[in-house]
Amino acid sequence: MTEALSLDIEAPQGDAGKYVQAIWLARSALAGEVWLPSDAGTGVTFLIKGSALVDDAPIKHAYDFQRHSIQSKKLSYSSEMLLFGLRFQPAGFTQLESFGHPLTDPKNLAFIAKKVRCCSDLTDFKKILEPFFDFSQTHDHIADFTRAFIQQLSEHNSLLDALGQIPLSQRQLERHIKHQCGITPKHLERIYRVRHAMNEIKTKTDSTLTQIALECGFSDQSHLVREFKSIVKITPAKYRTLIAAHKR
Repeated sequence: MTEALSLDIEAPQGDAGKYVQAIWLARSALAGEVWLPSDAGTGVTFLIKGSALVDDAPIKHAYDFQRHSIQSKKLSYSSEMLLFGLRFQPAGFTQLESFGHPLTDPKNLAFIAKKVRCCSDLTDFKKILEPFFDFSQTHDHIADFTRAFIQQLSEHNSLLDALGQIPLSQRQLERHIKHQCGITPKHLERIYRVRHAMNEIKTKTDSTLTQIALECGFSDQSHLVREFKSIVKITPAKYRTLIAAHKR
Protein backbone atom coordinates (compact mmCIF):
# COMPACT_ATOMS: atom_id res chain seq x y z
CA MET A 1 0.00 0.00 0.00
CA THR A 2 1.22 3.50 -0.68
CA GLU A 3 0.29 7.13 -0.34
CA ALA A 4 1.54 7.88 -3.85
CA LEU A 5 -2.04 7.50 -5.12
CA SER A 6 -4.59 10.27 -4.53
CA LEU A 7 -8.30 9.60 -4.97
CA ASP A 8 -11.24 11.90 -5.64
CA ILE A 9 -14.54 10.07 -5.19
CA GLU A 10 -18.17 11.18 -5.37
CA ALA A 11 -21.22 9.04 -4.61
CA PRO A 12 -24.21 9.88 -6.85
CA GLN A 13 -27.49 10.64 -5.08
CA GLY A 14 -31.13 9.85 -5.85
CA ASP A 15 -32.01 7.37 -8.60
CA ALA A 16 -28.44 7.39 -9.93
CA GLY A 17 -27.15 6.15 -6.57
CA LYS A 18 -29.29 3.03 -6.83
CA TYR A 19 -27.14 1.86 -9.74
CA VAL A 20 -23.85 3.80 -9.57
CA GLN A 21 -21.99 3.77 -6.26
CA ALA A 22 -19.11 6.06 -7.25
CA ILE A 23 -17.65 8.40 -9.85
CA TRP A 24 -13.93 8.70 -9.22
CA LEU A 25 -10.47 9.61 -10.39
CA ALA A 26 -7.10 8.33 -9.26
CA ARG A 27 -3.90 10.27 -9.76
CA SER A 28 -0.36 9.15 -8.94
CA ALA A 29 2.80 11.13 -8.31
CA LEU A 30 4.97 8.03 -7.94
CA ALA A 31 4.70 4.43 -9.10
CA GLY A 32 3.10 2.06 -6.62
CA GLU A 33 0.41 -0.52 -5.97
CA VAL A 34 -2.71 -0.85 -3.86
CA TRP A 35 -5.16 -3.64 -3.12
CA LEU A 36 -8.77 -3.00 -4.19
CA PRO A 37 -11.27 -4.80 -1.92
CA SER A 38 -13.97 -6.98 -3.43
CA ASP A 39 -17.53 -5.63 -3.35
CA ALA A 40 -19.24 -7.77 -6.05
CA GLY A 41 -19.64 -4.59 -8.11
CA THR A 42 -18.83 -3.84 -11.74
CA GLY A 43 -16.46 -1.11 -12.88
CA VAL A 44 -15.53 0.82 -16.00
CA THR A 45 -12.17 2.62 -16.09
CA PHE A 46 -10.75 5.20 -18.48
CA LEU A 47 -6.95 5.47 -18.48
CA ILE A 48 -5.85 8.95 -19.56
CA LYS A 49 -2.16 9.08 -18.75
CA GLY A 50 0.56 6.71 -17.64
CA SER A 51 0.01 2.98 -17.25
CA ALA A 52 -1.89 0.76 -14.84
CA LEU A 53 -2.41 -2.96 -14.36
CA VAL A 54 -5.07 -4.93 -12.50
CA ASP A 55 -3.66 -8.26 -11.29
CA ASP A 56 -0.81 -7.74 -13.79
CA ALA A 57 -3.21 -7.31 -16.74
CA PRO A 58 -2.84 -3.87 -18.41
CA ILE A 59 -5.80 -1.49 -18.31
CA LYS A 60 -6.70 -0.71 -21.90
CA HIS A 61 -6.34 2.83 -23.20
CA ALA A 62 -9.90 3.30 -24.49
CA TYR A 63 -11.96 1.92 -21.64
CA ASP A 64 -11.65 -1.20 -19.54
CA PHE A 65 -14.56 -3.16 -18.15
CA GLN A 66 -14.42 -5.27 -14.98
CA ARG A 67 -17.59 -7.22 -14.22
CA HIS A 68 -18.55 -8.63 -10.81
CA SER A 69 -15.57 -8.18 -8.48
CA ILE A 70 -15.59 -11.29 -6.28
CA GLN A 71 -11.95 -11.16 -5.13
CA SER A 72 -9.64 -8.33 -4.16
CA LYS A 73 -7.43 -7.13 -7.00
CA LYS A 74 -4.00 -5.54 -7.05
CA LEU A 75 -3.80 -2.22 -8.89
CA SER A 76 -0.24 -1.40 -10.00
CA TYR A 77 0.40 2.01 -11.53
CA SER A 78 3.16 4.14 -13.01
CA SER A 79 4.18 7.61 -11.92
CA GLU A 80 2.09 10.46 -13.35
CA MET A 81 -0.88 8.14 -13.92
CA LEU A 82 -4.42 9.54 -14.37
CA LEU A 83 -7.37 7.17 -14.26
CA PHE A 84 -11.11 7.95 -14.25
CA GLY A 85 -13.79 5.43 -13.39
CA LEU A 86 -17.38 4.49 -12.71
CA ARG A 87 -18.19 1.97 -10.00
CA PHE A 88 -21.61 0.34 -10.24
CA GLN A 89 -23.54 -1.16 -7.37
CA PRO A 90 -23.23 -4.97 -7.05
CA ALA A 91 -26.30 -5.60 -9.20
CA GLY A 92 -26.41 -2.15 -10.81
CA PHE A 93 -24.84 -2.73 -14.21
CA THR A 94 -26.88 -5.86 -14.99
CA GLN A 95 -30.05 -4.07 -13.92
CA LEU A 96 -29.24 -1.14 -16.22
CA GLU A 97 -28.53 -3.57 -19.06
CA SER A 98 -32.05 -4.98 -18.67
CA PHE A 99 -33.43 -1.45 -19.20
CA GLY A 100 -31.17 -0.79 -22.21
CA HIS A 101 -29.67 2.15 -20.32
CA PRO A 102 -27.19 4.32 -22.32
CA LEU A 103 -24.37 3.72 -19.81
CA THR A 104 -24.31 0.03 -20.79
CA ASP A 105 -23.97 0.68 -24.54
CA PRO A 106 -20.39 0.01 -25.75
CA LYS A 107 -20.73 2.82 -28.31
CA ASN A 108 -21.55 5.31 -25.56
CA LEU A 109 -18.68 4.05 -23.40
CA ALA A 110 -16.33 4.50 -26.36
CA PHE A 111 -17.69 8.04 -26.83
CA ILE A 112 -17.10 8.81 -23.13
CA ALA A 113 -13.58 7.36 -23.42
CA LYS A 114 -12.82 9.73 -26.28
CA LYS A 115 -14.20 12.80 -24.49
CA VAL A 116 -12.64 12.02 -21.11
CA ARG A 117 -9.15 12.42 -22.55
CA CYS A 118 -9.66 16.18 -22.19
CA CYS A 119 -10.62 15.91 -18.49
CA SER A 120 -8.33 17.03 -15.71
CA ASP A 121 -10.65 16.68 -12.70
CA LEU A 122 -13.88 15.10 -11.49
CA THR A 123 -15.99 18.13 -12.44
CA ASP A 124 -14.95 17.74 -16.09
CA PHE A 125 -15.70 14.01 -15.96
CA LYS A 126 -19.19 14.59 -14.51
CA LYS A 127 -20.03 17.03 -17.31
CA ILE A 128 -19.22 14.36 -19.90
CA LEU A 129 -21.30 11.77 -18.02
CA GLU A 130 -24.29 14.09 -17.54
CA PRO A 131 -26.12 13.21 -20.82
CA PHE A 132 -25.98 9.53 -19.82
CA PHE A 133 -27.12 9.98 -16.23
CA ASP A 134 -30.91 9.93 -16.64
CA PHE A 135 -32.22 7.13 -14.41
CA SER A 136 -35.85 8.25 -14.25
CA GLN A 137 -37.11 5.31 -16.33
CA THR A 138 -35.28 2.55 -14.47
CA HIS A 139 -37.64 1.60 -11.64
CA ASP A 140 -38.14 -2.13 -11.17
CA HIS A 141 -39.47 -3.86 -8.05
CA ILE A 142 -37.19 -6.89 -8.48
CA ALA A 143 -34.20 -4.54 -8.50
CA ASP A 144 -35.60 -3.00 -5.30
CA PHE A 145 -35.66 -6.44 -3.65
CA THR A 146 -32.05 -7.08 -4.68
CA ARG A 147 -30.93 -3.71 -3.30
CA ALA A 148 -32.80 -4.35 -0.05
CA PHE A 149 -31.12 -7.75 0.34
CA ILE A 150 -27.65 -6.31 -0.28
CA GLN A 151 -28.39 -3.49 2.17
CA GLN A 152 -29.22 -6.11 4.82
CA LEU A 153 -25.86 -7.81 4.23
CA SER A 154 -23.98 -4.49 4.33
CA GLU A 155 -25.53 -3.87 7.76
CA HIS A 156 -23.95 -7.16 8.96
CA ASN A 157 -27.16 -9.18 9.12
CA SER A 158 -26.87 -12.93 8.63
CA LEU A 159 -27.90 -14.55 5.37
CA LEU A 160 -31.02 -16.09 6.95
CA ASP A 161 -32.05 -12.77 8.52
CA ALA A 162 -31.47 -10.93 5.23
CA LEU A 163 -33.50 -13.51 3.29
CA GLY A 164 -36.30 -13.20 5.84
CA GLN A 165 -36.64 -9.46 5.18
CA ILE A 166 -37.39 -9.91 1.46
CA PRO A 167 -40.96 -10.75 0.30
CA LEU A 168 -39.78 -13.38 -2.20
CA SER A 169 -39.20 -17.08 -1.79
CA GLN A 170 -35.58 -18.07 -1.18
CA ARG A 171 -35.45 -19.77 -4.58
CA GLN A 172 -36.81 -16.69 -6.38
CA LEU A 173 -34.34 -14.37 -4.68
CA GLU A 174 -31.43 -16.72 -5.34
CA ARG A 175 -32.31 -16.77 -9.03
CA HIS A 176 -32.49 -12.97 -9.25
CA ILE A 177 -29.27 -12.45 -7.26
CA LYS A 178 -27.38 -14.98 -9.38
CA HIS A 179 -28.53 -13.24 -12.58
CA GLN A 180 -27.91 -9.67 -11.41
CA CYS A 181 -24.74 -10.14 -9.33
CA GLY A 182 -23.20 -13.16 -11.04
CA ILE A 183 -22.89 -15.02 -7.72
CA THR A 184 -25.17 -16.66 -5.16
CA PRO A 185 -26.60 -14.92 -2.07
CA LYS A 186 -24.29 -17.09 0.04
CA HIS A 187 -21.24 -15.85 -1.89
CA LEU A 188 -22.44 -12.26 -1.43
CA GLU A 189 -22.74 -12.86 2.31
CA ARG A 190 -19.15 -14.16 2.38
CA ILE A 191 -17.89 -11.01 0.62
CA TYR A 192 -19.72 -8.64 2.96
CA ARG A 193 -18.67 -10.56 6.07
CA VAL A 194 -15.02 -10.33 4.99
CA ARG A 195 -15.46 -6.61 4.24
CA HIS A 196 -16.82 -6.23 7.78
CA ALA A 197 -13.74 -8.03 9.13
CA MET A 198 -11.45 -5.78 7.07
CA ASN A 199 -13.03 -2.71 8.63
CA GLU A 200 -12.80 -4.18 12.13
CA ILE A 201 -9.12 -5.03 11.65
CA LYS A 202 -8.52 -1.49 10.43
CA THR A 203 -10.34 0.25 13.29
CA LYS A 204 -9.96 -2.11 16.26
CA THR A 205 -6.21 -2.30 16.46
CA ASP A 206 -6.25 -3.69 20.02
CA SER A 207 -8.62 -6.58 19.26
CA THR A 208 -7.21 -10.02 18.55
CA LEU A 209 -8.06 -11.77 15.31
CA THR A 210 -10.02 -14.34 17.31
CA GLN A 211 -12.16 -11.56 18.81
CA ILE A 212 -12.71 -10.00 15.39
CA ALA A 213 -13.58 -13.39 13.89
CA LEU A 214 -16.33 -13.99 16.45
CA GLU A 215 -17.64 -10.41 16.25
CA CYS A 216 -18.00 -10.72 12.46
CA GLY A 217 -19.84 -14.05 12.52
CA PHE A 218 -17.00 -16.46 11.75
CA SER A 219 -16.92 -19.71 13.72
CA ASP A 220 -13.30 -19.17 14.78
CA GLN A 221 -10.03 -17.56 13.68
CA SER A 222 -9.27 -20.38 11.23
CA HIS A 223 -12.58 -19.74 9.49
CA LEU A 224 -11.73 -16.03 9.24
CA VAL A 225 -8.29 -16.81 7.78
CA ARG A 226 -9.71 -19.19 5.14
CA GLU A 227 -12.38 -16.75 4.00
CA PHE A 228 -10.03 -13.77 4.11
CA LYS A 229 -7.41 -15.54 1.97
CA SER A 230 -10.08 -16.67 -0.49
CA ILE A 231 -11.54 -13.19 -1.04
CA VAL A 232 -8.79 -10.71 -0.12
CA LYS A 233 -5.93 -13.01 -1.26
CA ILE A 234 -3.84 -12.29 1.84
CA THR A 235 -4.16 -13.33 5.48
CA PRO A 236 -5.80 -11.10 8.12
CA ALA A 237 -2.42 -10.80 9.85
CA LYS A 238 -0.78 -9.59 6.63
CA TYR A 239 -3.62 -7.12 6.08
CA ARG A 240 -3.14 -5.77 9.61
CA THR A 241 0.59 -5.37 8.93
CA LEU A 242 -0.10 -3.47 5.69
CA ILE A 243 -2.58 -1.17 7.45
CA ALA A 244 -0.05 -0.41 10.19
CA ALA A 245 2.70 0.30 7.65
CA HIS A 246 0.37 2.61 5.70
CA LYS A 247 -0.32 4.67 8.84
CA ARG A 248 3.36 5.25 9.59
